[in-house]
Amino acid sequence: MVVVDQLRVSYAGGCVLDSLSFTLRPGDRVGISGASGSGKTTLLTILAGLGNPSAKVSGRAAVAGKVGYIPQEATHSLSPFLRAIDQVAEFAKSRDEAASLLSRLGLDERRRNSFPHQLSGGERQRVLIAQALAMRPSVVLADEPTANLDEAAEASAIAAIDDYLMKSGGALLIASHQESVFARLQCRIHRLTPFTETPLPPAHAAAAELLLRVDRLTKTYCHRDFFLRSRPAVCALAGVSLDIHRGETIALVGPSGSGKTTLARCLARRETWDSGEISPGEVRVQLAQQEPSESLNPRGTIAAALGEAQASPDVLESVGLSATWANRRVTDLSEGQRARVAIARSACAARGGLLILDESLASLDPDSIRAAAGHICELQRESGMACLLITHRADLAQSLAHRILSIREGRLE
Repeated sequence: MVVVDQLRVSYAGGCVLDSLSFTLRPGDRVGISGASGSGKTTLLTILAGLGNPSAKVSGRAAVAGKVGYIPQEATHSLSPFLRAIDQVAEFAKSRDEAASLLSRLGLDERRRNSFPHQLSGGERQRVLIAQALAMRPSVVLADEPTANLDEAAEASAIAAIDDYLMKSGGALLIASHQESVFARLQCRIHRLTPFTETPLPPAHAAAAELLLRVDRLTKTYCHRDFFLRSRPAVCALAGVSLDIHRGETIALVGPSGSGKTTLARCLARRETWDSGEISPGEVRVQLAQQEPSESLNPRGTIAAALGEAQASPDVLESVGLSATWANRRVTDLSEGQRARVAIARSACAARGGLLILDESLASLDPDSIRAAAGHICELQRESGMACLLITHRADLAQSLAHRILSIREGRLE
């Protein structure tokens, strides 16, 4: 169903894939593993017929049958004008089938009838998974489909994909940094780079000095339909209070749609809140968003992005990238490489203030996470910068944070 024979892909910056060969037959499941920038997304987009026109491609990459592609960036892959259920119903046999599939992925009626901007990143990702499965494809191509999902959502997504493949006899080619995903889907693994298990840098001692106080913060969204009729209000934050100290790293965990990103956007003053207080108001806050393309100008160069934070290209070395890449455009980088640029820029701009990482480490391999975490720890020691780490990964929360807070339905537990 999939034949890759001596595939070579290169861009102006160099070769990404070289002499890659493998095959998939009906029922086969293959996991693609490798560091950020090793060519995982390039391979999947070429097989899906969405390759970059500027790439030089030689060799063979062919797919037989219908392809269901689950891309990595959900924000740019969904129409902002259609509700979630309508976007899945376009590919399903019926609207009822679309509703059933979304329900199985943990999206209730309110979320099924919401527009993409009214959903969390993890909820949007599940809509993409539902879209791909609704097509009844012969081959499922999945690019980090569970990276932004909490444990329960990840389990439901993997179960839905596994069940579809079992019933249809289709093939699966999935890219992921999580070895556990390959194990649960029973994939044979094709590594583009060797796997390494690298320890994360330990969190250093935080200062007792208060940096920022959040006092009984509330936020409610009141959605309206096409005719401007009000729909039931959604409470995103319900009296959230916390203190953040200098040099401290706080991990915020919770299911998709629990209010994590809303709190982050309020702290960064990108969202207004209904009541409560964030003080003092002059603290510098930088937010590295869930999808790095939302934080970086796609038309600009890396040097321009760093210049906005008055950072030199040398800072790229701190997050595992080469300073010689400074004149490359943001679009020339992989998702993981863009994430590291966004983290480096936001961290430099947040010196002495608060850095918020909203699932920014989700698309990174272990070596890249270690490099980014080391850079953040160094800035914390130098400037007393605090960090709010929003993550679904328990290992990152336990290794990098001084405190772990859980949020559910807008309330800290």
